[in-house]
Amino acid sequence: MSTIKINRLKAIVESPDYAVLQAFSYDSQAQKYTLKDPKALSAREDCFEELLQADTIRANLKPYDSKILSDANRGLWELWEDQGTGEGELVPFKSPVMARNPKADIKEGIVGIDFGTTSSVVVCQEESAHIYPLRIGLGDLTQEIEKNQYENPTIIAFNDLTAFLQAYNAQKGRPKTKWESVKIAHEAKNDMHNSPSNHYNSFFSALKAWAGDKSRKMQILDRQGAHFELKGSLDLSEGDLNPIELYAYYLGLYINNQYNGIFLNYLLSFPVTYELEVREMILESFKKGIAKSLPNALHAQGVLDRLKVEKGASEPAAYAISALEGYGFEPSDEEQVYYGVFDFGGGTTDFDFGLFMEAPEHSRYDYVLEHFGAGGDRYLGGENLLELASFEVFKRNQNLLLKQQIPFTKPAEGQFFAGSEVLLSQSQEARSNTKNLVEKLRPLWEGREFSDEGELALNLFDSHGQEIVGVRLDFSVQEAQELFKERIKRGVDNFFSEFFRATARFFEKKGMLEEGQGINTFHIFLAGNSSKSPLVKELFEAKIAQISEQDANQAQTPISYKLYAPLESADFAKPNGKTGVAFGLVQARKGGSILVIDSNVEENIRFKYYLGRSKKRKFYTLIDRDHPYNKWVKFLDASESQFEVYYTTQASAVNNHLSLEDHAIRKKSLETGVSNPHAFIFIRLVSPSAFEFVVATDEGLADENYLSSVQKVEL
Repeated sequence: MSTIKINRLKAIVESPDYAVLQAFSYDSQAQKYTLKDPKALSAREDCFEELLQADTIRANLKPYDSKILSDANRGLWELWEDQGTGEGELVPFKSPVMARNPKADIKEGIVGIDFGTTSSVVVCQEESAHIYPLRIGLGDLTQEIEKNQYENPTIIAFNDLTAFLQAYNAQKGRPKTKWESVKIAHEAKNDMHNSPSNHYNSFFSALKAWAGDKSRKMQILDRQGAHFELKGSLDLSEGDLNPIELYAYYLGLYINNQYNGIFLNYLLSFPVTYELEVREMILESFKKGIAKSLPNALHAQGVLDRLKVEKGASEPAAYAISALEGYGFEPSDEEQVYYGVFDFGGGTTDFDFGLFMEAPEHSRYDYVLEHFGAGGDRYLGGENLLELASFEVFKRNQNLLLKQQIPFTKPAEGQFFAGSEVLLSQSQEARSNTKNLVEKLRPLWEGREFSDEGELALNLFDSHGQEIVGVRLDFSVQEAQELFKERIKRGVDNFFSEFFRATARFFEKKGMLEEGQGINTFHIFLAGNSSKSPLVKELFEAKIAQISEQDANQAQTPISYKLYAPLESADFAKPNGKTGVAFGLVQARKGGSILVIDSNVEENIRFKYYLGRSKKRKFYTLIDRDHPYNKWVKFLDASESQFEVYYTTQASAVNNHLSLEDHAIRKKSLETGVSNPHAFIFIRLVSPSAFEFVVATDEGLADENYLSSVQKVEL
């Protein structure tokens, strides 16, 4: 026994901690320990391990090698962070270690960020023309590179949001947050797929949809059970939870570190349908998040004044630049290349129409790209199609689901049905069930092997949270394919409707209406991962054949339509159908070789919708997207105080043949408070998503002598 005591005592005396204790003495009067001999202390070598792993703890990056401490040309940012604290005692190191001022690692470059609905892409350009992509949220960047690693999932996993926010708010730059508390991108997505239904609210993947919906409130429940309410994106105040800022913070950590250096110039792309106030909110959120990712020393040195996060070209216009280069377009002299982009993504589809030509001889630019038309299909997206198909499968099996009390969610274009009040829900179980079926159907949508004809078997949760194993759902591959085909066809029809309207408007504005009839060739670039579906090419070719036949029958000179598949390359560092937006964003930067003229955005984008009324069960358009703001339009007589306004984003609505049963048509029931058979209801557009209405006579309208108050409606 005595031997054990002696050995323990010897171990204590020889431990480095004992040497630390010996340097202190106890002051009984002050009742505290004081340092009596600073020279007796020296920093332990193992205390640097945590500093080398600081970015591993923050963002799951690979730890920095220990040689960074002794290499005079390198040094550690984390050591520079602690300079000039003004408190405590200086303790010598046994051997010198190198601190590095992060200001020395600032690069003269630019970062392009395509902030996507389902995935985001980050590319960098330094002091040469070379552009390269970055992988986000992977952790170990030494693993073999795969194509999808550059498409970083737009998702956040909240494991311990309380602890994260406490650390996040503790300092201005590069706070001591933990990756285990909040994760993003690939690892967050993997965690979601492997989580039980009761953890569903701890994941947030609707960042872009939340921003675009402006007033949409969300609920977050992290894995510790802590509840957080997320306000609408335009209702946020300083200090409110902002998931886009947190996502940008992590992007910043992966961009700005001691492997890559530091970038201070950033460009973001946006969908063509985003209002300016939404764009500004996203820009400000990214700026805050990226600023937070930069070392504290840069904040102290005033370097943050140089940080720029600015809007670049729209998403489809940025892709057009990559596609035009990728397919070898080099117009010269008077040659004009008319193009359209069908950007079919995960959440929405954007259209862009433009003209690409050589710049004037003495211009600083090589080329000019003017995009003169834009539009989109708000609900046409690969993920939305899968959710709609899942909804229809669940609806087909409603009797079984009612019996077993298995809930599911309603997508934006889903229709209520008998019994839906029991089955449709936004509960964790309902969303988890929809997610499970979406993943089951994904191979069918993506054209991979799928052999579940007639019946699908999967695990689902009942409304009490109990997992039911092997639920068998009646299913038809043909019906699912027809649903995909019908919905994409509507998107293709809308693309051409917008094209004809955009070109007519462009040439009329230029006073060249005759020239508008003389477009010889129109180049159509398919973009976005969803455009890889064979259905897209098939439906475009069918529509082109239909238009060409109509032109021939009307003795018109037909336009030659050329369709281009999404960019593809065996070199993962080259632009493809998804990453091409981020590459084009950098190429379209200010000071670059391409002048981008956007005729779509002046003070704000055009109105998003077509407004109309019901006429013989059809959508009858009364106000289209091109109507100017703040100009009253006679809508209906005011013989009744109640009236209805139908609205849609579908360009085909202008033909007045669109059925009111179409999934894309919505309705507002409104009340004027005035009934007068001699007056009318007038409507005026006031913002991209709002209109006002009033009751007045023709004479009263001119004199602003209204019979009712002016009321505003947000769509």
